[in-house]
Amino acid sequence: MKIGIFSPNWIGDAVLALPFIQFIKQQNSSSKIIIICKDWVSGIFENNPYVSEIVSLNNQKLNGFWNTFKTGRELRLKNLDIFYTLTDSLRSAFILRLSNAQLRIGYDTQMRSFLLNGVKPKPIRPIHRSRKYLDLISSYDSSTILPRINLLDEETEWGEKELAKICKTKAVALLPFSIAPNRTLDRLIIKNWIHNTNRQYIIFGSNADTSKANQIIDFCKGTSITSLCGKYSLRDSIRILSHCEYALATDSGLGHIAAALDLPTLSFFGAGNSQITAPRGKNADLIEHCSPCRGTNCKNKRKTRYCLNEISSSFIDSRVKNITKS
Repeated sequence: MKIGIFSPNWIGDAVLALPFIQFIKQQNSSSKIIIICKDWVSGIFENNPYVSEIVSLNNQKLNGFWNTFKTGRELRLKNLDIFYTLTDSLRSAFILRLSNAQLRIGYDTQMRSFLLNGVKPKPIRPIHRSRKYLDLISSYDSSTILPRINLLDEETEWGEKELAKICKTKAVALLPFSIAPNRTLDRLIIKNWIHNTNRQYIIFGSNADTSKANQIIDFCKGTSITSLCGKYSLRDSIRILSHCEYALATDSGLGHIAAALDLPTLSFFGAGNSQITAPRGKNADLIEHCSPCRGTNCKNKRKTRYCLNEISSSFIDSRVKNITKS
């Protein structure tokens, strides 16, 4: 049997889809699992023991009606028996229909039910996104599967050697950027956390983050910081990241990756709902904070969320120690 899985488009969501892929394979051990995904998230699924094939799609493949139509028709060559979509988009359901997969499964969203023949009602109450994906599977029970990114031995060795070229000692990963500006960590906050330390820091991010990373480096003079923004592919960044001492992350795709590598990861969550999209991992911890800061007008008197301006480097060290002991 051939099972297709249309991946979420965002890196963090793609990481949260890994338990779904694992469970599907475990329930269908002799089946071939084929991931259909945007090219920028394909590195998440490389060398995954539960994945047989990755179909990577660039923007042109999904740009406009005719390109989408052609992409869906091309997937007929895969002869899929079952095709799941983990996105709620009409486009993905259209592609499933064009693929001629026998069973097409997804949530009843965006009036796309007529394109699917395995429609599931959207959860009434908010649930964690990894659980939402798993709930598409009829045989799924309440067992917990954490996201896990797999690295081959040669990838691990390459990452270790590459990190040694970048810095002499094991470094702390800084993952401060997000596509959403209100989730990006301010450089002043970062400086307050990392100044007066002898640790080495590495900033990970995309090419679009290069300028912001350089601003952090300039702003934190006297602290050893190196930027890798835009210098490596996603997969190579994952290989290097896996050898860091721990990670300080905002709510972002890279934060999810760090947690899925079992790297001790402390994530700062100021926007959105952490019960839905928080990173998951056995060495992951979360600090929820106010965003934006309202200064003297703050109404968070009960301290249900931390104030970023009041978080000290010693407080972070204590939280990091808790996850590095795991």
